[in-house]
This record gives sequence, C-alpha cells and structure tokens, in this order.
Amino acid sequence: MNVNPIMLITLSVAPEKEGEFNEFYHHRFLPGILATAPEIISIRRYGELNVSGSLRWYNKQYVTIYEFRDAESINKGDEIFGREGIKDLVMEFQTWKNNDLRNFSRITYTPRWEHERLPADGHFSNRPFLLWSLEMKPEFDEEFQDWYEKQYLPLQIADIPGWVACRRYTSVNRDPVRHLTLFESLDESTLMRCLEDLRALHRVGQNREWKRRVDPAVQWHDATSFSCIYRRPG
Repeated sequence: MNVNPIMLITLSVAPEKEGEFNEFYHHRFLPGILATAPEIISIRRYGELNVSGSLRWYNKQYVTIYEFRDAESINKGDEIFGREGIKDLVMEFQTWKNNDLRNFSRITYTPRWEHERLPADGHFSNRPFLLWSLEMKPEFDEEFQDWYEKQYLPLQIADIPGWVACRRYTSVNRDPVRHLTLFESLDESTLMRCLEDLRALHRVGQNREWKRRVDPAVQWHDATSFSCIYRRPG
C-alpha cells in the first residue's frame, strides 16, 4: 500500500464571510503553508455537496486535506503551524477561527487499507468523494474492521464500479479513535449514481448485514459527499 498520511481540517464558515475567507485561505494561507512546509506534498480543499435548506447551508462543511510526505512528518503538525515564516498568516487565521468559523477540527490520520482499484492520476486529484467517518465502541473495533475490510468493502466496490478508488485511515493520538473511509468517484454525476447503487435491490442482504453490525458497534458516524474546490499543486 503506497498511501501517505494525511491531516484533515474540517470547518464551517458564516455564509456572508465565505468569499472573503476563501480569498484569504486559498490565495494566501494555504500557499504559505506549502511554501514553508516541505513535509506537505499537496493540499486539497472540498466543499460539501447536496446542501439544501437555509439551516444546512449555514452549517455547510468544508474539508482541507494536507497530504504528508511520509510517516515521520505527521508528528510535525504543531511545529509546522508555529514556524516563523507563517506566523502572521497563522495569527490571521486564528482571528477568522475565533470570529467567523465553526465546527473546527484538526485530526491526523495514517493509512490502514486500500482497495486494488486505483486511480490513474494518483491520490487526491480533483475527484469528488463520499467520506464515511466513524468512532467505534472499543470492544467491537477489531472485529468490525476485519469484517468491513475483508468482506463488506470488496463486495461493495465490486457491486459499484463507479467507485474509482477506496482507502481507509485511522486517527493518530486521538481518543476516541476515528476511522475514515474515502470513496472516490470520477465526477459528481457518477458519485450520485454510486450513492443510488448503494441501495440497489441486489444489495439488500449486504445492507441488512451492515445494519446488524453497525448498530451495536458504532457509537458515532457521519457520511458526507464532497467536491473539490481547491488544489495545489497541480
């Protein structure tokens, strides 16, 4: 498996401030991070898809994925944001965070599983994806992950050829542990078809087994679709 560690930043921003924040974040802050941190090889940012209704729009999620060069680099997250060259940018971001950002989190993950179906242009291009996040009851974790990776995911990906890639990550130094499954699709229309195919009639048995295992084992989970709104480099 040739997958790099990642750091996931999630946040929501007040809609009336979104344009101003994105201009700062895309044009100054993220380029500044890349220029200062050779440990980070790519940055991608994604906006939540299928947002409808004023309340949901107000809490629309955004995800920034920092892809690290190697496993040793993931321990430098705090040090990277404290570097002298980006001190002013970090202070400006902190002002945004205090005044206009909500639901902020920063979690580092290491790769744990990848399906053999791989995209030709590498990880984290500009493809949309479904992100499934979960936190387990500790006593069920090992058994659930074994079933999920060895039985459920291979069958689901075989049933749904629109998934161009699937990989999994586990959080670092976090309690409770959080697991991510990232299903990439070619484009937004194909992603919508994949989500429909999850409920196909021939998948009824798998979905029942899914519910039977998830209900007792998972203490929190979230499934959200995202589309790329920023990529650097490339």
